[in-house]
Amino acid sequence: MKQTKKSNIRRGAGYELLHCAVSLAVMIALTAAVYFFRIPNPNMILIAGLTVCTTLYGYIPGILCGAEMIGYSLYFFSVGHSFVNFTSENLLKVMIITIGVALNVAFIGRLKSRHDRVLNRLEEYNSDLLEDNLSLREATVTDPLTKLKNRYALRRDFDRCFGRFIHVMMMDLDDFKGVNDTYGHEAGDELLRETGVVLRESFGNDSCYRYGGDEFIVICTDITEEHFRERIEEITEGFFALHPGGSEKHVRFSAGYVYGKFAREDDLRHMLRQADELLYQSKQRGKGTALGAEYRSHDYA
Repeated sequence: MKQTKKSNIRRGAGYELLHCAVSLAVMIALTAAVYFFRIPNPNMILIAGLTVCTTLYGYIPGILCGAEMIGYSLYFFSVGHSFVNFTSENLLKVMIITIGVALNVAFIGRLKSRHDRVLNRLEEYNSDLLEDNLSLREATVTDPLTKLKNRYALRRDFDRCFGRFIHVMMMDLDDFKGVNDTYGHEAGDELLRETGVVLRESFGNDSCYRYGGDEFIVICTDITEEHFRERIEEITEGFFALHPGGSEKHVRFSAGYVYGKFAREDDLRHMLRQADELLYQSKQRGKGTALGAEYRSHDYA
């Protein structure tokens, strides 16, 4: 944030110099025009240029333009263009022009300054609102305990998988209730947090979801069966290294997964159902296993 503010200050200084240069160029061009065309009353043209530059760019460019205008008025109204000798009438004109320039710059410059402050404040509010919206969106799709994506995110990500070859795995922790009963719910929560870490390290955060309780879903796109099995071996080792409640007990999980083409709108829902059936079979075989099969799309034709 500090770095951004510094860069904004440098950028603001650069813009200020540019605005001053543009304003002076405009006033010099107008002054040259009224001089070469010998316009009898140049003040209306010059005051218009002064007003425009002050309105667009604020105090400092306005002051420079005003000084340039007063300088030309001294030249225009002085006797013999001497800048110092004036008739009483022309001296009064120069004084009125000077007062008018000062009031113009002070009033319009103040309005410009207030406008810029309000605009900057609105930009800050918009920036804060954008950050809050991003945080809120992140909170709505993230499970607060495991930091994995949640069921809402799973529904949102359906389109991301459409038309691709995917692996869909459902898994849960074996004997998780026993961890809560034996070591307490704090130990159970810590195990769920560690589960999130293990899954993210092997499959990446974009592929992992907490479905509820100790149930998790993994959806990998464009991955081979061999590679997917390797990742299952990785999380098996990762879970084996966990010890709930500081005990010597190792953590195991059971899983069921299917793989195939997500070609129809309801394919992912059917894949999740088949993966859940395979998870149940895995539990029936004694837990600690991961059963996989090719997606049977014809079952739902």
